Amino acid sequence: MNPIQPKRILICPLDWGLGHATRCVPIILELTKRGCDVAVATSGEALILLKKEFPALPFHEIVSYRVQYSLRLPFMINIFLQLPKFIMTIRQEHNEVNKIVNEKKIDLLISDCRYGCWSDLVPSIFITHQVNLLMPPALKWIGPLINFFNRLQIKKFTRCWVPDFPENRITEKLSESKDLTIDYIGMLSRFNPSIGIHRPKKYEMLAVLSGPEPQRSKFEDILKNQLLLCGKSCLLVRGLPRGEAKREVNAQMEIVNYLSSNELQAAIEDSGIIISRSGYSSIMDFTRLGGHFIFVPTPGQTEQEYLAKQLETKGIAFYQRQEEFDLNFALTNSVRYKGFNNQDFSSSLLNKAIDDLLK
Repeated sequence: MNPIQPKRILICPLDWGLGHATRCVPIILELTKRGCDVAVATSGEALILLKKEFPALPFHEIVSYRVQYSLRLPFMINIFLQLPKFIMTIRQEHNEVNKIVNEKKIDLLISDCRYGCWSDLVPSIFITHQVNLLMPPALKWIGPLINFFNRLQIKKFTRCWVPDFPENRITEKLSESKDLTIDYIGMLSRFNPSIGIHRPKKYEMLAVLSGPEPQRSKFEDILKNQLLLCGKSCLLVRGLPRGEAKREVNAQMEIVNYLSSNELQAAIEDSGIIISRSGYSSIMDFTRLGGHFIFVPTPGQTEQEYLAKQLETKGIAFYQRQEEFDLNFALTNSVRYKGFNNQDFSSSLLNKAIDDLLK
C-alpha cells in the first residue's frame, strides 16, 4: 500500500457568488491536516472570503469571469450573449494557472467549476454538482448540445468530483451522466453542528443573501421592506464580504454585511426560520446544521429553481419565486414542511478521494 505523500496543491474556486469558495473550505481543511502545502487561485469575492477564512495561506489572484446579469433579459439568454467573453476567460485562466504550476512546483490542481484550471503537467480535479446543465423551457431544444460541450470540457480533467452521496442524491438529475467517470465525495459543509447545546432562539428570522447583482440587491430591498413590517426579531446578512462587518440595528432588525463561518453557523442555530437562496452550497450547509427554511431561487437560475422544487416535493422546505415573494404567505405555509434534520455527514468519501489523490 502506497503511503500518503504531502503535496503542493492549488485550489481554484469559481468566483460566481460565494458557494464555490465556501464548499472548498472542508477540502482545504482536510488537505492541510495531511500536511499538504495548499495555495488558492481565484478572484473577486471568492478570493476575499477565503483570505478571511485562511489568512495564512498563499493566494494568487487570477482572471475573473466578470459575469454581468440583467434585470431585463432572461438569465440563460444573458449568459449565452457573454459566451465569447467566458471562452476568452477560460483560455486566460488556463495560461495563468499553468504559470503558477510551473513557478510554484504544484503537484495537484483542484478546480471548483473553473473550466480552464487544469494542466497537462499535473493531475487535475474538477468539482461540480452540475454535470447536466438544465435549460429553461424556451431553450430546452439546445440542452443536448450544451451538455455535450460541457462534458467535453470536463473530460480535460483527470477526475470529476461531485459533492453529493451516490445514493439518494439531492442533486438528482443535475449530476446524472452516462459518459463521465464520477467520484461522489459526499456533501460538503464548512459547518460542524453544536451537538447537545440547546439554547433559546435569539432571532425569530434570519435572512441570508447571496448571489449575483443586481438580483442580490433587488431581493435585499424586497426583504428589508417586509421584514421591517413583520413585527419579528430579524437578522439580515447581506452577503457582502467586501463590506465592513459592523452591525446596523433598525427597530427589531439587525443588518450585517458579512459573517465569518463560525458567526454564520451561530446565527443559523440561533434562528427560528431562515430565508435563503437555494444555491447548492447553501443547501449542503443547511442540511448539515438542520432547521426550517424558506427558499427563494435567484430568478432565471434553473439549477436553483430545480433544487427548490425538489426540496418542496420532498416536504423539506417551502419556496417562492422572488417576483411573488410574500413574507406572511411564506411563513404561513412553511410550517407544513419538516425542515432539515442535522444530517451527520460521513467524511469517508471525501477522505478516500483525497487519500487516492495523494498516493
